[in-house]
Amino acid sequence: MAGVTDLPGGVPPLDGSLHVDLTTRTRYAGDAGRISSGPPAAVLRPGSAADVARMVRYCRRHGVPVGARGLGNTTGGQSLVPGGVVIDASALAGIRTFGPGGATVGAGTTWLELARAAARHGLAIPAATGYLGLTVGGTLSVGGIPPAVATGAQVDHVHELEVVTGDGELRRCSPSDDRDLFEAVLAGLGQFGIITEATVGLVPAPAVVRGWSLPHADPAAFFGGLRALARGGEATEVFGDWWRPGEAGEVHHLNAFAFDPADGAPDPPPGAEVREAGYLEHVTRIDDAVAELRELIGWDALPKPWLTVWLPDSRVEEVVGATLAELTPADVGVGGFVLLYTHRRAALTRPSLRLPAPDGSDLVHLFTVMTAGPPDAGPGYGAAMLRRNRRMLDRALAAGGARYPIGTVTSRPADWHAHYGERWPHLVALRQRYDPAGILTPGHGVFLG
Repeated sequence: MAGVTDLPGGVPPLDGSLHVDLTTRTRYAGDAGRISSGPPAAVLRPGSAADVARMVRYCRRHGVPVGARGLGNTTGGQSLVPGGVVIDASALAGIRTFGPGGATVGAGTTWLELARAAARHGLAIPAATGYLGLTVGGTLSVGGIPPAVATGAQVDHVHELEVVTGDGELRRCSPSDDRDLFEAVLAGLGQFGIITEATVGLVPAPAVVRGWSLPHADPAAFFGGLRALARGGEATEVFGDWWRPGEAGEVHHLNAFAFDPADGAPDPPPGAEVREAGYLEHVTRIDDAVAELRELIGWDALPKPWLTVWLPDSRVEEVVGATLAELTPADVGVGGFVLLYTHRRAALTRPSLRLPAPDGSDLVHLFTVMTAGPPDAGPGYGAAMLRRNRRMLDRALAAGGARYPIGTVTSRPADWHAHYGERWPHLVALRQRYDPAGILTPGHGVFLG
């Protein structure tokens, strides 16, 4: 243990290393959003899951907050643990077992690593997020939402978890063993346990992906096409995007991709840009684009006050239209964009992944404003973006939407009560059972009110 620490004495022996030097603590004081800041007292790079359990027991004994961090891709301080202990879950990387039915991986393994390994065996992740440079433990803690319409989320394809709960116990859980814990941890925002290992499903990989992108000036035509494609069953992925809205009018880009398309795949409409790629090239294209942005515009150094919300199908045009109308090019920024993923509601099954209340439609939509701010943003930029995001969140909630809690927005205690609705009393009881000292993952602020 290097440096001087404010942690209480009695730190347990560890297989890995505990870092309290200022350089390391400063490195873990922020996240990808570059809006929130709060240095921890120490950073654990665990050598084993047992290390995580030892450190959580130590933190419980002394009332020290503790939370896991993968690659720091949150944008609103969710993975920060000011004055506490950050557990660097990226140290728990590695594919443990691998087979046609699934893979058991350390929580710090990235989906990109798993996708590449699976592809070598002709296999694929069934619900690959658009960007794969995220840790397995990280996305399983929030949901992991892909552009695929009917696959559900990544949390819908988990067979078993290894978890360290807030009482410092290392437990295994699954749909048939400790189901309450299993369902609480998946999309549970780290409030009930720290994922150290996961067994996730795999499926046969398609050989080729074909699709197209078509710009629309008319929102009615865009949304009509989006729904028809999502319900048609021929396209695997259906989504919309907007690049720098407000600069030259609103251009709605409708995208559809079919995996291993048969003769019944959706034909590209006139004027569409047609695309074809191998499966791995297709699912890693955003990772490649982000790598280019790092080189071209210093992507990692840009503030990213993002906001992501679920919208009911009955109100999606209204909320998206109102949001796009108020966005300026500066609200999105160079390298930023706006996304709309469309999903079959029935495929999203995990109870802690909150969705809009049923509105009679089989579809729900995930809407994201992915701002890339200027590198020289002044001291008032973060506060202004927090106000903007709160306004956009309130609009979505008023329309029956639900928050997908990865973005940059200030939370109020009542927000979480409303977010979880009828599930809230059950989650409070589970929190008291699995984290009686209330030390886990304070960055979301779920149980602070």
